[in-house]
Amino acid sequence: MTKLRFAGLIAVLVVAASIVAATAQTQTRKAHAGNGPADLELTYTKWIAPGFPSLVGVVGGDIVGKFGGAVYQRTVDGNIVHLDAIYIVIAPDPARSFTAHVKGDEDLTTLKAVLDGRVVDGALKHARVHVEFDVIGCTQAPSGTCFQGTISVRRGPGH
Repeated sequence: MTKLRFAGLIAVLVVAASIVAATAQTQTRKAHAGNGPADLELTYTKWIAPGFPSLVGVVGGDIVGKFGGAVYQRTVDGNIVHLDAIYIVIAPDPARSFTAHVKGDEDLTTLKAVLDGRVVDGALKHARVHVEFDVIGCTQAPSGTCFQGTISVRRGPGH
């Protein structure tokens, strides 16, 4: 009788573990399909290093980690700089890291920029990305100029 109870308990635990694993896989698929509940809000500071067009920095907020990237294209039109860039958020947990392609404008008068794009690889692939940053003075960058702002990643309808 004891062996049967033990075997029954083991069977129940195996079934429960299977249900939990299946639920986790379903939730992961939903998140990757853009139906997940959470958005990411990140703060970041980046600078040009070791030289243009390479970008390095740090991120905080929903992910605390490193920032990397590059400017694909930079075109100056009067006081407006048109930017086309790749942003890489490197999380301590590689499953949360992602790469985004963003485009937008920096205003040389206000020293503010707004860029929009999509996650092209990694976590939240295909999600919408909205970036805003200000040009600031800093000690991290060899040039003394940093770019500080927010990266918002939105899943859901229209992704």
